[in-house]
Amino acid sequence: MTTAVEADADLANRLPSLAKYFRPLAVPMPEELPHVQQLCDLPDPFITGEHIDSLFVAAMREITTWHIGRSRFYRGLWNSTGQPTIRSVQDLRHLPYVHVNLFKRHALGSIPAADIALRLTSSGTGGERTEIGFDTWSLGSAQRMDAWTMKTLGLIDTDRPANYLVCGYEPAPCLAVGAAHGLNELCDFTPVASAVHALRNTGDGHEFNPVGAVDALVDFAGRDEPVRLVGFPAFIHAILERMRTMGMPPLHLPQGSLVLTGGGWKGHADRAIGKPALREAISKQLGIPADRIRDCYGSVEHCLPYIECADHHFHVPVWSRCLVRDVRTLEPLPYGMPGYLQFVAPYITALPAHSILMADLGTLHQPGACAIETPWFEVHGRAGVRRNRSCAVAAADLLGNR
Repeated sequence: MTTAVEADADLANRLPSLAKYFRPLAVPMPEELPHVQQLCDLPDPFITGEHIDSLFVAAMREITTWHIGRSRFYRGLWNSTGQPTIRSVQDLRHLPYVHVNLFKRHALGSIPAADIALRLTSSGTGGERTEIGFDTWSLGSAQRMDAWTMKTLGLIDTDRPANYLVCGYEPAPCLAVGAAHGLNELCDFTPVASAVHALRNTGDGHEFNPVGAVDALVDFAGRDEPVRLVGFPAFIHAILERMRTMGMPPLHLPQGSLVLTGGGWKGHADRAIGKPALREAISKQLGIPADRIRDCYGSVEHCLPYIECADHHFHVPVWSRCLVRDVRTLEPLPYGMPGYLQFVAPYITALPAHSILMADLGTLHQPGACAIETPWFEVHGRAGVRRNRSCAVAAADLLGNR
């Protein structure tokens, strides 16, 4: 019988770009974080059970102790909130949380500078910017979770090369924007036949090139390989609009094509359409069925992968838990009530973001809406904060130049 480790190794052998995702990983201090290691080694993102909950709680206790001992800020926060006892999943609501905006204004790392393997930012020109340094464990653990989620959802194809249209930043030597990093990593899950970026590197910045993107789609439609369209929905929408403006008939991209959106509309909310409408437009103009159009959710501060299932639900994976808090009282809310999204996850050793309150509004739903047996959430959008920009906002600014 093939083990999960052997199956992952086989995938990496067939597709070398997966090797960085499926490599062995060890927590920084194994004697301090044994349950964190055990939880983050689980390859099934949607496994459930009381033993899983117990493991998660044990891992959360370990990572909380880790940050109390290494972050002066978090130690003060912990002491000021009465040092709550965490014995069950229900007790996680009492764990001190950090608002995502705080990471935009303060360096809150829990590791020495020498242990930083990669620095990423969450926005570009103008507005507040998060810059986070990741250690090898935090970065590699999140990448491995991403690959396991893609595999479980059937979105890895090691056999057929794909043509990619990346509706994000073309790589540049000094580019450290988190969205650019994440979007380009989405090209790792099939062999790459070719790749075109809609936000071209001009040498002194990036420029949105909708006509070039349309030309790429026309070219791809005439080839045999499936197409993978990944990136900001605002740019995908703009490309579809340009096709309509040019009077182009619908394209029929090859079978097996896939769309992965992420990053939201942010600074161009006036042009935003709902996800069902965007899926309908993509299906109509590109010939990709709705179950092959998936949205992704995440951030630099909380970079666990949330990828829609075929029924378009963001399921909470085994490595995290989701709460929703009232926008006025910040008290936890039951299933079905909208509020601020909060995520709790013990994987991150780099900074005290293991309990983080997002600026996004959402609703958590109980399992049962589809075959995956974990709770799922929907995102209603960013709470109305003018200063809270993200990398999608900086990218969306380029739409003004189309």
